[in-house]
Amino acid sequence: MSLITIIGRGHSGTRAISNTLAASGVYMGEPLNGSWDLVPPQDMYDACKVFAKYVDWQGGLSWDWQRAFAAEPPPEFVRLLKSYLKSVLASNAEHKGWKIPETTLCFPWIHKLFPEAKYIFWIRNPRDCIIGNHVTDDMRRFGIDYPDTVDERERRAISWRYQYDLVKACAKPEQWIEVRMEDFVLKQDETLKRLETFLGFPLVKIPVKPEAVGRWLIDDQDTNTRTNYYDMFEPAMREYNYEMPAAPVSKTAAFTPNYEETKVPAYTLPELLRRNNGVGVQNKEQWPARRAEILDIIASQQFGRMPTKQLPCRFTVVEEGEAFTGKARRQQLRVFFSDAPLPAMDLLVYSPKNASGPVPAFLGLNFHGNHTVAADPDIILANGWYRNNADYGVSDNKANAASRGKATETWSAEYLVEQGFALATAYCGSIDPDIDDGFHNGVHPLFQAPGWTGRADDEWGTIGAWAWGLSRGLDAIEKLCPAIDAKRVAVIGHSRLGKTALWAGANDPRFAMIVSVQAGCGGGALARRRFGETIWRITTAFPHWFCLNYNRYQDAEATMPFDQHMLVALAAPRPLYISSAADDLWADPKGEFLALKNAEPAYALFGKNGLGQDVLPPLNTPIGDSIGYHLRPGKHAVTRYDWEAYVAFAKKHLG
Repeated sequence: MSLITIIGRGHSGTRAISNTLAASGVYMGEPLNGSWDLVPPQDMYDACKVFAKYVDWQGGLSWDWQRAFAAEPPPEFVRLLKSYLKSVLASNAEHKGWKIPETTLCFPWIHKLFPEAKYIFWIRNPRDCIIGNHVTDDMRRFGIDYPDTVDERERRAISWRYQYDLVKACAKPEQWIEVRMEDFVLKQDETLKRLETFLGFPLVKIPVKPEAVGRWLIDDQDTNTRTNYYDMFEPAMREYNYEMPAAPVSKTAAFTPNYEETKVPAYTLPELLRRNNGVGVQNKEQWPARRAEILDIIASQQFGRMPTKQLPCRFTVVEEGEAFTGKARRQQLRVFFSDAPLPAMDLLVYSPKNASGPVPAFLGLNFHGNHTVAADPDIILANGWYRNNADYGVSDNKANAASRGKATETWSAEYLVEQGFALATAYCGSIDPDIDDGFHNGVHPLFQAPGWTGRADDEWGTIGAWAWGLSRGLDAIEKLCPAIDAKRVAVIGHSRLGKTALWAGANDPRFAMIVSVQAGCGGGALARRRFGETIWRITTAFPHWFCLNYNRYQDAEATMPFDQHMLVALAAPRPLYISSAADDLWADPKGEFLALKNAEPAYALFGKNGLGQDVLPPLNTPIGDSIGYHLRPGKHAVTRYDWEAYVAFAKKHLG
């Protein structure tokens, strides 16, 4: 019996050798996904995190693995790895093996546990490896720190370099072979002979695609992509005889936003009240058909289509108590998205204790965990992945007590209770982590069909998942919160979660009011203005937020069949409020105002008044009727002043 282990970074083409081995009679474990990885992967992910505790980042592109090399794999690592490999290890097959790219992240300890295994190190030109996203792109997800960057491809390049350096620094097993993916594709017969000699048994020749080699050449010709070469690749490229670029063609310059009105291009917005067949919308009876068209356009071209599959969600009360010196009742609800314990969302709810009847509420997602919303020691400190943030004391991607109450003003929960409103909030990452991880985590896998290998062009992304999660939060309120009038719930969000609030309100008519705070590009600001953040910038920095079709409009906003006035108009005739901050030019305050202004015709169909003026209002001057807006001094944040304006608007419309 022989054990074969494949080592190789994500997107290095390891599925080719895994497929070959399986076709040649090697038992690769079960079940396998479309990439021939042994799944589910969570135990392997957790094993990588155990290994990461023995890695010391020294800054820049330098990591010290000496503690890991010197240590024996601890019992927790051994348990997790054997749990992951249980089907392989239990098999009596003559030849068995396994493959998952995360193996590379803890290769030194795998070598120690299986010193007699045969190791195939699969290599690919790094310029090809970083074109697509992979779960290992953000190594902080696995406990490995690295230099911060907003460039997603640079993040992938850093991950590639880390894994190359780790393998190079580690002592090689006695049975070790290195194979370039390019040789396997272009010199398949010759490469198979090498592998057969190494393994000691014949291999099946599987179909290969020559176009899989040198994808970076086509990528270089696409002016919408970022660079596919970084200097950090040079040692590996020279070692493995890859051609060094003389001068990469792809764009390398940093993004420079436009903050000058004189440089805003001339533009024409798509007609809000004209059907796809060219017929105009004249009255409110004709609006639902036009609204359905707009919803479909934005779903297919920006956020991705919501899945139609219904999940067996479950709702339970985890904790109840009092808060804010007896003024509030606290509930902590848990929403299970399937029959399994994870993924799940904890919903924190504060409602006025002595209200005479059900009250209206604000429902929104938070960035850093429920425990940051108020300095309430009884808020559950949740598990899961959290983005590192020095201001919140998060350095290991885990929630901690040091960040309790850090977002008190952002949510102003006690103030809302005093004003007669409830607040319900959940951590966005419990629905889908805010990382470009290939959609292997959060709720996405619950909807993916067997053999899923990647998103369709109109398949939903992270913002779509967050919006879906907000609707599940409203489900929980309907079922478990008698103190809240579920027909008077306003959905609210800030920044990327402001985009989420708009999309949630568009898809779920149960939300009685929509509030979007400084959502900017892709949210409440007109894209055609190209002011501040642009579609190119947002889709290259955060490709997981949107569907793939949205990339078509990088530096091509004028070709969009929609703009954000159509997104915000999907709220009609429900009350809608957007607010901006004067110093937050990145989010384009004027673009947000103009989107609302151009959404007014939808409200007029219902006899509803809009903003009431054609120019930006003075600072700290809320305007509007069924559509509300204000511009306040300051930066990208949610302040008490903002909440006072939202509460006044909500009292007017929700009572």
